[in-house]
Amino acid sequence: MNLRFLCALAMAGACGVVPSAYAADPLRLEQAVARALASNPALAAEMAQRDAVQAKAARESLAPQFIVTGELENFAGTGALSGMESAEATLRLGRRIELGGKRAARQALGTAELDQQNTATDMARLDISSRTALRFIEVAVDQQRLEFANQHVVQAERTRDEVAKWVKAARNPESDLHAAEITVANAELEREHAEHELLSARMTLSALWGSSQPDFETVAADLARLPEVESLDKLMARLPDSFEDKALQREAGIAEARRQLAEAGSKPDLDFNIGIRHLEMSGDQGLVMGIAMPLGSNTRAAYAGSEARAQLAAIEARRKAGQFERQQQLFEKYQELMHARTEIESLRERVLPKAEQAEAFSRRGFEAGRFSFLSLSQSQQTLFDLRKRLVEAYARYHSLLVEVDRLAATVQDSAK
Repeated sequence: MNLRFLCALAMAGACGVVPSAYAADPLRLEQAVARALASNPALAAEMAQRDAVQAKAARESLAPQFIVTGELENFAGTGALSGMESAEATLRLGRRIELGGKRAARQALGTAELDQQNTATDMARLDISSRTALRFIEVAVDQQRLEFANQHVVQAERTRDEVAKWVKAARNPESDLHAAEITVANAELEREHAEHELLSARMTLSALWGSSQPDFETVAADLARLPEVESLDKLMARLPDSFEDKALQREAGIAEARRQLAEAGSKPDLDFNIGIRHLEMSGDQGLVMGIAMPLGSNTRAAYAGSEARAQLAAIEARRKAGQFERQQQLFEKYQELMHARTEIESLRERVLPKAEQAEAFSRRGFEAGRFSFLSLSQSQQTLFDLRKRLVEAYARYHSLLVEVDRLAATVQDSAK
């Protein structure tokens, strides 16, 4: 369940729709991720936005268009200017002449905005992969909870039947049978709770690919297998290349492109046109030419440049603050991950074996009439509680592993 594998899967585009024909088979993690990436509307929105940004960049990179204008003067007036005899018709063809590299600056800005949106799309893929992995783990854990709950019901019913036999033989008091029946009822309630928790988890996972009903019965996951994790130092070293850092770099690239565009704006453009004028009174024609240049471009460009430089400073400050925050989060999650692993190993290797031995010893003693029902019930409940604790530890470990991998995921991972 290593999320870096999911990153590679997500970024490589291996997100074809997995048909629902496999519903009878256990759902695998890579199938769940592929389905979420293929159908999740949040990712579809980011991809549509990428197309919009790409179209905008292509539009902004175009040169200024030619403009055709027509003018008609000195007509329908009074006196000598009445009618059309003194009319003057002019046809002009004009275009803005950009100076200072403005078109190249716009193209650079369009490229920077497209890079930012591509990064946002990659981050959306990574987030969906992470959420899918977390929800998949929850389904796997709920499956294990339900299995243990079923085992608890079977065990409680078996013990109740034994107690009933001894009560009938007058070896145990009637109160033991009532206590055993209460234990069965509690176990059945635990099972019912586990059943609806599993159904909710399956629904939540299916929602990631837009399914209103789960189209799978079970998931295939080995919770007992604990994937290794890199050292904290190695994970920390990955943070400068994280997706969050890359997103801020893209934002800084946009601010820098806007600064360059503002710098280019300090040199005013020229609006040039040329045309032909027809004099109706004499029938003569002549060329006309016009040129216009705005004033005050330096002042406007200076303000725009100051704005872009301030934005760059703000982005750099946010980048540093984000790095510190991610370091703290990674440290915290890593410590919790190591604690969960220690707890799992202790439960599996030391605590649970002893609890199983104690339960077996209490059962033999109860059957031999040496131990009370209370002693047997306590040992059984202790064993069941420890098994639930182990499942919760599994859930924490695998969920924390996804979160750690998400924090340390880099753009380089997507190329693997």
